[in-house]
Order: sequence, then C-alpha cells, then structure tokens
Amino acid sequence: MSGDRTVKIGKMIRIVCLLCVAFLVISLFGCTPTGPEKESESKNAEPAYGGALKVIIDAEPPAIDMHVSTTTLVYHVGWHIFEQLYTLNEEFDVIPMLAAETPEISADKLTYSIKLREGIQFHNGKELTSADVVASLERWGEISSNGKALFKNIDYIEADGSYGLTIKLTQPVGTLLVYLAIPNGGAAIYPEEIVADAGAESVDEFIGTGPFEFVEWVPNQYIKLKKNENYKPVEFAATGYGGAKEAFVDELYFHFIVDASVRVAGVESGDFHFADFVPVDEYDRLKDLPGLVAVASQPRGWFSVVLNKKQGPMANKLIRQAFLAALDMEPIMDAGYGHRDFWRLDPSIMFKEQIWWSNAGDELYNQKDIERAKNLLAEAGYKGEPIRWMTGPLEYNFSLTAKNQLEQAGFNIDLQRMEWATVTERRSNSELWEAFSTGFTFRADPTMMAFLRPSYAGWWENEEVQALLEEMEQNDNFDDRYAAMEKIQEIFYDDVPVVKIGDYSNLRLLGPDVHGFMNMNEIFFWNVWLEE
Repeated sequence: MSGDRTVKIGKMIRIVCLLCVAFLVISLFGCTPTGPEKESESKNAEPAYGGALKVIIDAEPPAIDMHVSTTTLVYHVGWHIFEQLYTLNEEFDVIPMLAAETPEISADKLTYSIKLREGIQFHNGKELTSADVVASLERWGEISSNGKALFKNIDYIEADGSYGLTIKLTQPVGTLLVYLAIPNGGAAIYPEEIVADAGAESVDEFIGTGPFEFVEWVPNQYIKLKKNENYKPVEFAATGYGGAKEAFVDELYFHFIVDASVRVAGVESGDFHFADFVPVDEYDRLKDLPGLVAVASQPRGWFSVVLNKKQGPMANKLIRQAFLAALDMEPIMDAGYGHRDFWRLDPSIMFKEQIWWSNAGDELYNQKDIERAKNLLAEAGYKGEPIRWMTGPLEYNFSLTAKNQLEQAGFNIDLQRMEWATVTERRSNSELWEAFSTGFTFRADPTMMAFLRPSYAGWWENEEVQALLEEMEQNDNFDDRYAAMEKIQEIFYDDVPVVKIGDYSNLRLLGPDVHGFMNMNEIFFWNVWLEE
C-alpha cells in the first residue's frame, strides 16, 4: 500500500487490525505441534490439479446466503461461492477483493469512493458492475445484523458509472471497511436480479464470483461445489482470506456429519480429507498417527448461553442474574470440551490475545454461588416456570452439566437437544425458547459482537449499551473506545443478556494427501490441493 492510501484507510482500522497479529501468531503456532510441519511440506510440494476434496463439517448450515445469518457454517460454505468488496489478510488488515483498491476517502471522512475490478464475471456469465454491488449492499444493510449496524450511519450508496460507487455517511465510521470485509454476516455481492427476487428471504440461486460454483445441495447429506473455470484472481499473492485464490480441486464437497466419532473415522479411513470439530479428547491419540495431521486453532470462540430478554421468565433481570450466579464454569467446560489444552476460563468478551481484553465485571463470572442464586430467584418471584433451553450436539454436554447445577438452585430446566440448523431456525421466534447454547467466535472489534445488537436473537435492548456502541463507532481514539468497551462489559455482567462459559479451540484433522491448508481461525479450501 502507498503511504497516502494507508492514511485514507483510517487510523482506527490499522489499530484494530495490527493488534490482532498476536492473536493470529498464537492461533497458528502456539498449539499446533503437527501443523507447522504440514505447512512446511506443503510449501515444498508442487500444487496438483484435479480430484474431489471431501470436507466434513459438524452440521448442515441453515443457509449459504451470507446476508441472512451470522452462523459460522454459512460462510464456511458461502465464501467459496461469493465474494465481498474487501477481505482480511493474514494480519487481519483490510485488503481489496472485488474492489480494485482501497477507497478514496474525503477529508471529512464522510465520502468513500470505491473502484471495482473490471472484467469480473458471475458464475452465470454476467459481468459484475456497480449496479450489482449497490443492490447487494442495500439488501445487506436491510437484513444483516452487521449491515444494519453500519447502515444506520449511511446516508446513501450510489453507482458511479459501471465500475464505481460512492458511499456517503452521515457521520464518520472508523470501522466501515472492516464491516465490508468480515465474513460472518458478510457483505457478499450477488447479481442485482437475484437480490431483487429474494428480498429479505434467503436467495435460492447461489450465483457469485468466487473460485467455486454451486452444484447441488442434498439435504442432510452434502453441498457440492465445482471449480469456477473462469475465475479471475487478484494480482497479488494469497494472504489470509484473500489475495490470489485458485481452485486446485475439480470438486469440493461439504458433508454434514453430526456424530463426532464418524467424522474422525471418516478421515482415518481415507473416505474424507478433512474434519472440523474433532473431539479434543482424541488429540493425544491422533497427533501420533502416521500421515494424519491433528491441528488446533486456539482460541476460536467462547461458549455461551443466550437468554431471551423479550418474553418469558428470562425477561426478568433477577432470574438472569440467578442463572449466572449458580454456574460453576470449570466442571461445565470439563464436561463440554474435555482435554484441558483446548479450553480456559476467562471473563472477557474479547480474547486475552487482543488489546480489547478486560476483566471488568469478573467478580460476577464463575460465581458458583447456589445460595445467591436461590435468593435472587425468590426475590424475582420465580415459581418454577419451565426454562426451554435449546442446544445443538456440540454444546449438549456443557449444557447438561449446567442444567444440573441450575436445578440445584431451583430452576426448572427443559433441555432440548436438536440439530444446529433447527436451533438457528427456532431462535428467531421468541415464543419458542428461554435459552439457547451457542459459541461466539473471534471478532476484530467489540462493536462487531452480534449479541450486543438488539436485532440478534435474545434481543438485548439496553439504551446505555447502544449509546456506548455508537460512541465507539464514531471515535477513533483507542483509549476512549477501550473505556467504553469496559463499561459495556460491566453492564454485560450486571444485566446478563448472555452467560459466558469459557474460551475454546477446536481440533481439526487432515488426511495425508491434503496440501496447502492454511490453519487460520476459519476454514477455507481455495489454494488447497490433493496429492496425486
């Protein structure tokens, strides 16, 4: 980047991104005893073309339209098909993808002028133009939680010829490019006509500009993609989630296998090439098996229980405080995640490896105080109303242990195990649940934590938090932003919209013929090839 252009990106973006380097280093190196060896082998190997790469993910995604959901599985499949104007490099810095370069930014920081790369084709053969980008961003701003957060500060977006657009803000937003670059609930670019047909519903034609094209989705089995023969990569080296991408394999399958033992056996047998969310208890055995590569990413996210603030018993703050007071997090994480090299207790809503880490409110984390919980329930007038608690398979064990603790305090827990896709579908209806288990993954900036937004399931409408978030979005002074973040975390522990359980990493397993895999905190399979 030129010096001028770097200035235009904005001081805040650099602060956010550069200080994430420590996190990345730890993620890649600190806990991957076999990973670096594999990467070294890959660097020395000649990429090969062809074959079908078979990936196992732990559940079926509820959609692959990146606008409609922040669920990780959505973009783990979707970003092979769709692309955004910007993405993140290996240092979590913003880099262009469909944009030709970083934008021109006016002196008052209210006008962003973005040029598009020319000659980019969608999978249906249509050329990408600014009309597609404007339509996609406007839809994203209407239905995505991240889009809504950004668009409240956008006056308008308009095309500037066929290959340019202008974003006009009502006030400076230091994290605008980061919003356009992050993949979860990502600002993916679709053809204008597909956006118009879909409206707020999930698109039913999966047409993007990415290195892979959609082929078929067989419910309860797999999603199949194929190589995009007309893909036009950027003209700089692969880095992080961007740079030059290439589909080395002809076909890419995402198989949905809930049973963890089947996922492990599938890679060990050679039927599949990659499995995510392998049980960490298997790590000591798998890391010594010849040929296979057991890779940890840490920390990837934190387990949590989201509480329904809109209606039902958990709308009562005292009952939410009782829920938090009763829990002893160590046995919960022991039961839920096993091997202690893969989890830790920590109160912060941001990771220790980030500059945003804080112990604000930590006196209310991991209280394990059953008597206080009982007193709070009595004060709230709780009469044993059922707490319908939805959990997916991955979160079931920790949820079950927490259930037992809560029942000692007097809660009436109705723990409901279901497929993750069902959890994500039901959680949008406040009448169907009081709590659900989930995990919140790495975010570059606190303002991007989904649960802080009233639109996220759980519906936390706290005026003071929203004012602090607005202050953070407009202010590029780190000390001021950090003070606001700490205040938000204090309110988080007092108001208890979500209960944080603990940080976790997940174990990944690669077969012996897989090369080029980048062990970042998210998974992707462009630039990955199979040994002939």
